[in-house]
Amino acid sequence: MQTEELCVGEDTLARRRSAKQKLADKEFFTDLLTSAATKRDARSFINRLKLLGVSRAVESSPVFNHNEGTQERPFQEAEDIRVALVKLTDLSRIGDDQLDGIAQTLSLLSRLSVTSCIVVEERQSTDEISWRQQVNEQADRLVSVLATTRSRGGHRVNDILALGDDGRAKLSLPSLILRPLHRGVMPVITSVAYSESTQKAVRISANEAIIALAKGFTAPAGPASSQDPAQPLVSVDRIVVIDESGGIPSTRAVDKMHVFVNLEQEYHQLQEELRSSTDPHVSPQHASNLWMLRQALGLLPHTASGLITSPAEAANSRRTPQAQQQVSNVGTRRRRNPLIHNLLTDRPAFSSSLPSTRLGTATTSTFVKQGMPLIILPNPEAQEWAAYKQPWIKLTDRRIDLDRLVYLINDSFDRKLDVDAYLKRVNERMAGVIIAGDYEGGAILTWETPPGVDPEDKSRMVPYLDKFAVLKKSQGAGGVADIVFNAMVRSCFPKGVCWRSRKNNPVNKWYFERSRGSWKIPGTNWSMFWTTPGVVNNTQTFQDYEAVCRSVLPTKADSPTLGKGVRLTQCPNCKRFADKYVEHDFVVLFIDLVLIKPQVYRHLLFNRLGTADPKAGVPRIDPSILRLGTLLVLWLLSESPIIIQYLFFLTMNVLATIAQHVTILFLV
Repeated sequence: MQTEELCVGEDTLARRRSAKQKLADKEFFTDLLTSAATKRDARSFINRLKLLGVSRAVESSPVFNHNEGTQERPFQEAEDIRVALVKLTDLSRIGDDQLDGIAQTLSLLSRLSVTSCIVVEERQSTDEISWRQQVNEQADRLVSVLATTRSRGGHRVNDILALGDDGRAKLSLPSLILRPLHRGVMPVITSVAYSESTQKAVRISANEAIIALAKGFTAPAGPASSQDPAQPLVSVDRIVVIDESGGIPSTRAVDKMHVFVNLEQEYHQLQEELRSSTDPHVSPQHASNLWMLRQALGLLPHTASGLITSPAEAANSRRTPQAQQQVSNVGTRRRRNPLIHNLLTDRPAFSSSLPSTRLGTATTSTFVKQGMPLIILPNPEAQEWAAYKQPWIKLTDRRIDLDRLVYLINDSFDRKLDVDAYLKRVNERMAGVIIAGDYEGGAILTWETPPGVDPEDKSRMVPYLDKFAVLKKSQGAGGVADIVFNAMVRSCFPKGVCWRSRKNNPVNKWYFERSRGSWKIPGTNWSMFWTTPGVVNNTQTFQDYEAVCRSVLPTKADSPTLGKGVRLTQCPNCKRFADKYVEHDFVVLFIDLVLIKPQVYRHLLFNRLGTADPKAGVPRIDPSILRLGTLLVLWLLSESPIIIQYLFFLTMNVLATIAQHVTILFLV
């Protein structure tokens, strides 16, 4: 009887643990999907994740050696350990519920393959002894809370930092921090360093500790150089500051908070603003955090990023009580956790180029990147852009690399620009040029005269965004588009600018969110956007904007085609005409096979037999070959009796779905 009761009790406990596990997994995936801005962001993050170790079956398989008997295969990590350096300030002022939320967020980061290395700082105590006691107590408190999460918990690490002869902190015992990282345990470090000259413990700031860790992990030999060479290296790609002062405030009342900071462009200006500000919301801690991020990110790869946030936002997880959550004014969607969103997308929770009225909920987080330089010609700080000054610059100016600018435009628009015609059109009406980074993004702005208006009447000239381009490899990441757009609307044309876009352009949603208004121009394929205030109430301005957007002629060099009604393009390999949807849209391909069957056969034959990959030195098979071959076989079968044709059409629908979800996945 006792045995049966014991079995029943164990089954009940097992079911409860299973139910708890399912609930935790549900919360995990809900947090994951909620924090991702789009499906593309989630897919992009998953694609960045690689297998961090061999499978359990391989790990547990014995290696049979006839001389030494059976040996266990040692487990080896295949990839670097991804680490986020986290600065947690004034832990004693954070309540238990909020600390539990922060721990849950750090646990979620761990489940997403990023282990947090946490530096704890207490700024309240002035006495050295009481400070040491307080910071150790708070570190142990954090470790205890981490132990309740679904991660592998945390471990307090002591005596890993030292003060060199130059007075700077450095990582002296990397093995003490690498051991917990290899096990997936989060190291919790107090901001204490030992002087090499006096062998005494010295209180340092958390900023100094973070810089020392970043420098130690990125040393030429690396912190793992003294360890087993088979051990993985540590890759630091995130620095997180959790401080009650929150993100970097803006001195402009319309913004209230800097959502994104491009250090390369904005650091010195922001430091000057913070030091000279009399706003009570601005504290010296803001300037200190910004300085630390600049120093630390300068030691890390350019892909690394930083995030400054408040304890309340860092604790925003599924386990946060509903009453404590601030609801956005858009639907009922809860606010994104900035740490999780930043990890998934490498972008801030809100786009920095969004108008403040469309941010939805107020944010106290600032996303920081080492960023890229920004060139604006002519410099708007020297003199305001004005119509009576045009043209200030031409695209043939020696400061502009015209070839790279043209390549940027062609790559972004996926069509070739007629350079001569374009230069002839814009060179005498140029307002300026914006170039981001190494020609990763840019904008060309002009002054346009509405049709029928005297060209000498400068008062009617329209500020017009003629080209806005971002390299394909930089689209959706790094904030390139936001950097260029912000420069345009804040520095170049703060009073407003207009532009147009094709009605079916998928970027229109992005434009719509950042404009003050839009208008689908009747009788055309254009949508007009503007950032100028009061356009709707000013009939003359609205009509001038519409007239310009109607009259600007496109200057693209179209590829030769067989006719306007046939959607054909040239194959990049065989230079034959082939349907551009060959690799993407099987339904359209089936319809077009009737019209271009000979061209498709030539395209198929050439790509199968006539091309080679010069890099690999082996014949190259175009990914469209198998798909085209399958469809052409089915096409031949369609000449069979009516029942076979009926089955053929059913098969086509099935193949279209399979090809989209399976074939492209494995062949492209």
